[in-house]
Amino acid sequence: FSLPQSGFLIKSGSGLTSILPHLLTSKVISCPLLTNHLTKAMCFDPFRKLKSYLRSHARHHCQLICAAMLVLVGAPLVLNYTLSGYDAWGAKTEENICPPDSGCSAFAQSESYCEPIEWEKFLRTPYNAMSNAAFPLFGMLSLSTVSLHLRWMRNQAPALRPANHLQKCRALNVLYAIHMFLGGAGSFVCHSAITYFSAQLDRAGIWCLVAPVIGQTVLRFVPLSAGTPKFYALYIFSVYVSFPLSLSLFHLLDPTNPLATPILYKGLPLTFLVIIFLTIIRHFLHCFPTVFSKLRSNYKNALLAVMLTAVAFMCQKPSRLEACDPKAHKVYKYTHQFWHFLIALASFFYHRFCFFEVGDDIQPRQRDTAFTMGRVSLGGEGKTKRLSLGGGVRFEERSSLVVDDGGREISVKGVEVLL
Repeated sequence: FSLPQSGFLIKSGSGLTSILPHLLTSKVISCPLLTNHLTKAMCFDPFRKLKSYLRSHARHHCQLICAAMLVLVGAPLVLNYTLSGYDAWGAKTEENICPPDSGCSAFAQSESYCEPIEWEKFLRTPYNAMSNAAFPLFGMLSLSTVSLHLRWMRNQAPALRPANHLQKCRALNVLYAIHMFLGGAGSFVCHSAITYFSAQLDRAGIWCLVAPVIGQTVLRFVPLSAGTPKFYALYIFSVYVSFPLSLSLFHLLDPTNPLATPILYKGLPLTFLVIIFLTIIRHFLHCFPTVFSKLRSNYKNALLAVMLTAVAFMCQKPSRLEACDPKAHKVYKYTHQFWHFLIALASFFYHRFCFFEVGDDIQPRQRDTAFTMGRVSLGGEGKTKRLSLGGGVRFEERSSLVVDDGGREISVKGVEVLL
């Protein structure tokens, strides 16, 4: 199980399984001695009401996400059934389908990514089109995680300050989810229509997916003290609005420009390499403590994002895997659909990596944090038993005083986690 990066009290009446899932952060501890100690020590559950509150909200989030996905997936399937044979995206003509000075067959094959094209349907390449549902799905999951975590901070740990810019400025997370939706929408139209104009929408949507990743990476170098409303307004306008909008308009308004294709097919891999380099180099900049603080991060999320992105680039074109066979009608050979899912999942893990990152100068270690929930307060002095596991991790078993609704003091045992 994972533990947050600051001192807190954990009590439980049913063992490790009742620990708040919203306490999950980056440092994973696995130790039989620790498990046995916590299992014996956790005899009281002061977080019962709060856990019930959070679980209720998490349930509502799941219901909303399921309802949204039902609409996003069901609506295209209904349209595909009802509009079959009506040329919803226009007739199959050279003026509608083909790019200037290019053959229709070559363009259609490149844009279908080896999936057979059903020209009479609304979803002309259904697998490549419907796989774009992964983008809004993971965007909504990220937004739900952000909402629940920030609600936990407000209710359970009001003394804790935001650990990074994503926690301080919620608009950045909302824009991330919006960009995920826009990127998925552009790709969906492209693979549904297979027209020259829809291909430009796909290219424009790619930059909507890249912009939030660039924004999250650069913010790791900006001190939290610089996060003023004016700074966030300028940053959002320049990185989250102007950057993707300018490149999107470039592809839409001047698609025949000789720079359009190199910017996308050479600039995109280069952008990912720069992001990886900046992510790694930031880890070593704490050697300059006057400028950069030391960050405590779950690099497993970042590593997963990098690995998923690498596999996604392999799956982008089936020809790279020698799987291009439109006449075979084998779904697993339509590898471009895996590209959509893997890129969305990689973006989700990278956002999680940045959102739960904590700096030493942002959230100092707390030795004895008292929590208040309604009329029940934890804190006070008492007998203490310490358990040291090395690596800066210590557990203290102690007696505390709890005041119930009737004003009576109850002595309970608890565990304090100190990192």
